Amino acid sequence: MPFVSDPLFAFGFVHPAVAIGGAALIASPIIIHLINRMRFRRVRFAAMEFLLQSQQRNRRRLLLEQLLLLLMRILLVLGLTALIAKLLLDSSEFSLLTDEKAHHVVLLDDSGSMNDQWGDTTAFKEAAKVVKDLVAKGSERPGTQKLTLIRLSRPDERLYDQVDVNRELITGVEEKFENLDCSRQQLDLSVGLKAAGKILDEDSSSIKHLHVLSDFRRSDWVGERAITGAIKELDDAKVTVNLVKTVPERHENLALTTLTGQLHTVSAGFAVRMQVGVTNFGRNTASNVRVSLKLDGEKLPLVVPFEKIEAGEEVVTEQYVTFENAGKHQLHALLEGDSLRQDNDRFVAIDVAEQNRVLIVNGVPASDEAEYIADAVGDPVVTGWSPQIVTVDDLDRQPLHSFDCVYLVNVPEIPPAELEALREYVANGGGLAWFMGDAVKPDFYNDKLYVKNGKGLFPAPLETAASELPNATEFTPGPDMNAQPTHPIFELLFDDGKSPLLDIVKIDLWLPVAADWERNDNTRQDGVTTIATLRNKEPLFLEHRYGEGTVLTFLSSAGPSWNKWTGDISYPLVVLESLGRIASPGRTITQRMTGAPISFSLPAADFQEEIVIRSPDDASGREVSLKATLTNIPKPGEKADDQPKSDDDKKSDAEAAQPMYELKFDATDRPGVYVARLTDRDGVPQERWFAYNVSRDESSLQLATEKELLKRIGEDDEGNALKNVHIQEAGSRNWIQGQEAGQEVRFWLIVALLALLLAEQLLAYRLSYHSGSGQAGRTQAAGVPA
Repeated sequence: MPFVSDPLFAFGFVHPAVAIGGAALIASPIIIHLINRMRFRRVRFAAMEFLLQSQQRNRRRLLLEQLLLLLMRILLVLGLTALIAKLLLDSSEFSLLTDEKAHHVVLLDDSGSMNDQWGDTTAFKEAAKVVKDLVAKGSERPGTQKLTLIRLSRPDERLYDQVDVNRELITGVEEKFENLDCSRQQLDLSVGLKAAGKILDEDSSSIKHLHVLSDFRRSDWVGERAITGAIKELDDAKVTVNLVKTVPERHENLALTTLTGQLHTVSAGFAVRMQVGVTNFGRNTASNVRVSLKLDGEKLPLVVPFEKIEAGEEVVTEQYVTFENAGKHQLHALLEGDSLRQDNDRFVAIDVAEQNRVLIVNGVPASDEAEYIADAVGDPVVTGWSPQIVTVDDLDRQPLHSFDCVYLVNVPEIPPAELEALREYVANGGGLAWFMGDAVKPDFYNDKLYVKNGKGLFPAPLETAASELPNATEFTPGPDMNAQPTHPIFELLFDDGKSPLLDIVKIDLWLPVAADWERNDNTRQDGVTTIATLRNKEPLFLEHRYGEGTVLTFLSSAGPSWNKWTGDISYPLVVLESLGRIASPGRTITQRMTGAPISFSLPAADFQEEIVIRSPDDASGREVSLKATLTNIPKPGEKADDQPKSDDDKKSDAEAAQPMYELKFDATDRPGVYVARLTDRDGVPQERWFAYNVSRDESSLQLATEKELLKRIGEDDEGNALKNVHIQEAGSRNWIQGQEAGQEVRFWLIVALLALLLAEQLLAYRLSYHSGSGQAGRTQAAGVPA
């Protein structure tokens, strides 16, 4: 539709034809005024002469009153015309109605929070309605509008690319949205804004618009400078930006945010302690919340209760789950449905072993101190852990990767080859624990094991000899061992910050760290943590990371030679907890967020090219057979070993020099467990499992207010609000018809018309003829009609 707009003024009319016709009606009160001013033949007589003299004295005042009445009537005509023709103060609101060629880019937010449901609709469905209404209105002027539609989850993929908006497009959009689902991913709005800006930069249209259809969650806007920066760039480029809300109000939401445990040490037939956590993202306290569990698709006969969860709080409780058989399993936690159903499920995948293996290296074969560790580990039938004791001389014959962790007890020194194997094992995720004793050679530990800043297998430099801990006195009171109550290997022994079991531990000797080694962890900042100290504040238990592995160091003995701890009940409890703390995560199933791709890089000499992936789309699982791409192919006459080395530092030289099968699978939008089935060259299948969950960041449904949005959008270089950015409320369609700017002015226009009409009637009554009134002669002389 065309519109009337003076280039000197920023206003126009939705119905310009009415405005033009209304303007012509201005002549009506003028003509009536002129007719009433027509002069007739005068007849002189005494009474009339008196009246004429009276009129002459009041002529100027009467003329002003007549002109004021005329002006009021003209203004009434203009006001009624503006009201009927729908005056707009901002001509930019006519963007959808102009006859000029306009390009509309629609950025459709399909992040996880857009699944927010109320009644029979969702935020995503409301966004779809906006697109349909936009197309329907634009189709009324075929040949003047074109549309580009992109999704936030795939901003480089255009669902429509500069297509003409016409009647045929309405049907196409309807069908498009019937087959279009909202994702369950956490997405970055700034990426979509930049992609839309690039599309508009490439376009030569004189009129450009970007419509951002989103729920505008507060978590997406607070502190996100990339978003506001992208919007400012669009404003500078004279692009009209409509931020269209799709959610009218905030809804209550509970989300399963925690499902974890020591999954890497689970063995068949043993209960594992699982932590189940629910977060209340709403404004009100949630009561009597129940979470059910499924194991391999079968519902377990137990419920995890949450009596009360305050607003904004996460409550974590524990539940023991037993896995009867070895092999891969999936555990599924379910929460009752609410407004955002995607975060009511959480999955973990677990590789359950027959038994967990621990290697104990006895540094002194004649000593029995390693036996105390083995006894603490206990019977594998009871604990699920299977200990094996070897000497340092036998260490080279042990495949370390087959053990979950290694304990070194009173080891003097380690041969170079075995030491290198141990470094590689821990760096790749293996667990290691050190226990001191009288056979330990501090010089070897300081020279070969310790590296400054916590980079070695051993955490700190040692003194040359053991020290004796003095007995407690009134000047040095307290227990011999003071442990961190919150550390995982000690927390079971503490109740309300106290541990009677550890208070009775007796330490006689320990091997001190070097005197010049900084005792304060915060000052040192080398990644080494002191988790227990002696009564004299000297370190006793240390923990640090080496590569992907965890290392625990106890500076006293594993047996009774240096302490009396082995006879206390707390000793086996700490040893068992330490096993779970440091054990290799090699059997842990990968946990990922929805949308992250599954990538494969397989030696072509060992595997076949076909990979079958089963997705958690339904109860039976949907399988997709894919062909991997062969890379690193030798040129004719060239051996594989002659290939240039890969730049990917995650590949070994051998991998970089041989042909590889590469595959990326990115259809991981649905939460659940994905199973990839590989086949080796001998035809033996292998399975790799991947557990996917939605991001908890998408569970917060708090909306950004218009004030917050305006604050985040910012100002231009001169400190003024961005002129081309508009915020449209949920459910409103007036902005599509260009009526948004006219709503407020129409209200005040009606008020002004009513006031003007009242004033005109009062003035007309005052100037009109009234029988029996002293005004009669004066009004007749004035020529004002009754």
